Amino acid sequence: MALRALCFSVAVVLSVAAALGIPAPGSKEADRIIALPGQPPLVRLQQYSGYINFDQAAGKSLFYYFVEAPAEPAQKPLVLWLNGGPGCSSFGLGAFEEIGPFRVDTDGKTLCPNPYSWTTAANLLFLESPVGVGFSYAVNEEVYKTMGDNMTATDSLAFLLRWLDRFPEYKGRDFFIMGESYAGHYIPELAVAIDIHNKNPAATPINLKGIAIGNGILEFAEEQAELYEYLWRRAFISDAAHDTIAKHCKGPDDLSTVCQAARDTAYGNTGDISAFNIYAPTCHDKKVRPVDSKCMDLADPCKGYFVEAYLNQHPVQMAIHANMALTLKYPWVACRTRTYNLKRFGDSPTSMLPHLKALVTTGIRIWLFSGDFDAMVPVTASKRSVEKLQLGVVTDWRAWSTGPGKDVAGYVVEYKGLVLATVRGSGHMVNVDQPERGFVLFTSFLRGAPLPSALPQTD
Repeated sequence: MALRALCFSVAVVLSVAAALGIPAPGSKEADRIIALPGQPPLVRLQQYSGYINFDQAAGKSLFYYFVEAPAEPAQKPLVLWLNGGPGCSSFGLGAFEEIGPFRVDTDGKTLCPNPYSWTTAANLLFLESPVGVGFSYAVNEEVYKTMGDNMTATDSLAFLLRWLDRFPEYKGRDFFIMGESYAGHYIPELAVAIDIHNKNPAATPINLKGIAIGNGILEFAEEQAELYEYLWRRAFISDAAHDTIAKHCKGPDDLSTVCQAARDTAYGNTGDISAFNIYAPTCHDKKVRPVDSKCMDLADPCKGYFVEAYLNQHPVQMAIHANMALTLKYPWVACRTRTYNLKRFGDSPTSMLPHLKALVTTGIRIWLFSGDFDAMVPVTASKRSVEKLQLGVVTDWRAWSTGPGKDVAGYVVEYKGLVLATVRGSGHMVNVDQPERGFVLFTSFLRGAPLPSALPQTD
């Protein structure tokens, strides 16, 4: 009787809410963002955010932020963006530092228009994954102790299917998955899961057209070993330190204490630089700066602190429908590295090349791109990984640009089933360091068109 009464009362509440024009919880309309606090007054965007709940036993809820293209959204594809870590927020990093419609100004309150937002070309969906990242959570926190790649891919697919039920107009739409860093694991694994899902004749297929990964972690041990070679060749570590690493490390998979000590000593002597962009300025003033608020420097090295301040404001969390009880216990942070890291992240394959090889056979578009100032995942390591696939070259190495009369933006080679492009002058986050080049690369990828050619060298 108690259960029947509860069901009856819930039904009454929902019917009254419908009569009053109040959106039902868990609906598209309930997730609509009227306006983000601090956004420019003349900006008109269809924005949504909220939770997709699944796995009742663990009480998993993944948080998303979705922005429709401001012009002709019905004619544009759906793009899912994933950041890496593992444990970093696609909402805070991807949306507010890279490709979303806004960047957070130095005051931590004002939103600035992003002139290179990808929303002009696509409908963008940002997912905070796995559970425990950003605003996403699991009621049963024991889940956090068993996180890994398989769970992340399974949960992301479950999220996507339920999200498409909430936004049915996107079922059948051309769909692309993009991201960076440890998304070099997330994206191929999710793409394989989608391919398996699509082979079920009873399932509604997801129209996956392609994947693109920036500075992706594909073979972590190889990339970590190459980090020290990359720094040495650019005179960031000494010959003696390089020789010590060569003497004490027997290969990229060497986890011995003596090898790690040699590497740590070499890296520790590089000073205050970031391996994610060895030529970029670093953040020294780790707080918001209200007096500097002019929407001028959207690539400020301290931008992460501005985003964190913004997303931890009560009005912002109300506007985006965040779980307020959760944020009181766990304030939003960009990366939950205490919960997730590569050494503790469960079933993390040593190589993603088998996944890429399998995806090549499906015929979907596959692009890899790499900023050439990134030491953490050096472009030289990415090149070697791709060469191991032995795909065969279609169009050999050439320079590309963002348009006529523009500087060389990078270099590109097309293999059978895969494109590898570099982005000149960029570190780990291409769309922070070189947003125009990142945008041209993105739109070329969506169209399946070659990157624009650079002019030949002249005297």
